[in-house]
Amino acid sequence: MDQPPFWADRDQLANLLASWRELWIGRDVYRVSAGTDWLRIHLEGEDRPGILLSRYPGANLVTHHSGVLSDTLYHALEVTRDHPLSIRLKNARLVRCGALAGERVVALGLVDGHGEDLVLMHQLFGARGNTVLLDRNSKLLWSRHRPPHSLLTDLPPEGTWTNGNTLATPAGETAAARALDALAATLARRMFDSLASGLRRQLQTAARLVDNLERDLLQAEQGDRFRRTAEALAANLHTLGAGAAEVTVSDPRDGEPLTIDLDPALSPAANMESWFRRARKAEKGHEIIARRHAEAEGQRDLLAATLESLPAAADVSDGSVPPLARLAALQLWAGDHAEVLDAGKYRARGRRGAHGPDEPARPFRRYLAGDRWEIWVGRNNKENDNLTHRASHVRDLWFHAQGVSGSHVILRTGGKPESVPRRAVEQAAALAAMHSKARHSALVPVIWTERRYVRKPRKAPPGTAVCLREKSLFVEPGVAAGVVAI
Repeated sequence: MDQPPFWADRDQLANLLASWRELWIGRDVYRVSAGTDWLRIHLEGEDRPGILLSRYPGANLVTHHSGVLSDTLYHALEVTRDHPLSIRLKNARLVRCGALAGERVVALGLVDGHGEDLVLMHQLFGARGNTVLLDRNSKLLWSRHRPPHSLLTDLPPEGTWTNGNTLATPAGETAAARALDALAATLARRMFDSLASGLRRQLQTAARLVDNLERDLLQAEQGDRFRRTAEALAANLHTLGAGAAEVTVSDPRDGEPLTIDLDPALSPAANMESWFRRARKAEKGHEIIARRHAEAEGQRDLLAATLESLPAAADVSDGSVPPLARLAALQLWAGDHAEVLDAGKYRARGRRGAHGPDEPARPFRRYLAGDRWEIWVGRNNKENDNLTHRASHVRDLWFHAQGVSGSHVILRTGGKPESVPRRAVEQAAALAAMHSKARHSALVPVIWTERRYVRKPRKAPPGTAVCLREKSLFVEPGVAAGVVAI
């Protein structure tokens, strides 16, 4: 029977902490890196020792390592910039360490750069564990989960710092490697689940788009019938009276009787024009919809094939593959399929965001049209309000998909809306259509005007706007040619 890991056995854990006391007490901390569910303390010394505390479900553990972590683990651990523990423990010194007697709780005593005594306590029992930082008066300075367990709310008893058998063989590099393997296995499982669920969501969205476009395509294929109906009304317009809901006229193409539904509220001429408009829209949209339908089918099939290839790439069915190798395979697979993965819904753990660590995320989505015209798009109702009523200039152009909820879109004009070319207006309108509930339609009506003609009604909820003097145009949703995200 395999020996349980040292972090799951109270006596082995106490011995491990006793060996740390022999080796590292008095060493300075030269760096602390941390993420949502882990903490890594780097100690001074030629052997470059490190203490790793993990709270991941399935890898709630403590271990040590020498030197740097492997690139695979390093890139899988997502670092939180300016983490409170990284700031508070900077320039600290490790002065004591031990385990609570009879409990799976690690205690690390430190003195910070200002001479203040601190105790870092790490809970190894429970599904998610916890880590807390206490001062010399048991005041809780930081906790991953609140409220912490009662064992973590008071300073450890004095016996904590002396328990364990220093004469026994401490957990060595083999045991530490087991701990890192357990962490790698958990990270690989989390990454696999995140990748698979993200791809399944994308596949469902792509399948819905294909279905919607198939319905639009069937409607667009009715263009000839709509034009035939309109021509029949035009040929018999002089015989029609107002207020009829249905008429039967002779089809000018073959002389056969043709029954046509009418809107009783419209005149015969208005009904005729309505059928001609439907015919023109269907004929114009058929080619566009057919192209988009083919593209959507290709994207759906690509997502399905990508999702099918994921288990084999991660070797999830082969228990003989080391966890670190599975994690590395997943990272390699994610890099090879970066164009397929939707970065907005899945970000590989440890991969930097679009803005990088030194550049904060900016408000609004931003695009550049024609290498000159900047377009801003709100991402939620709060941003829509800020974009329209505070961030934009009164002479900027404002866009919104007509009749449906969606993002507010601003085309920056530099105070000269009259200088904006029609092409830039259409590109901004296409973005407004794409960021709306009508994004899956072939053609979307979009209203636009100068921002000075947009008002927010008093006491209206965020994102509400009333537009005056608007114009409208029909556009195909999407990022038009010549538009790039910035």
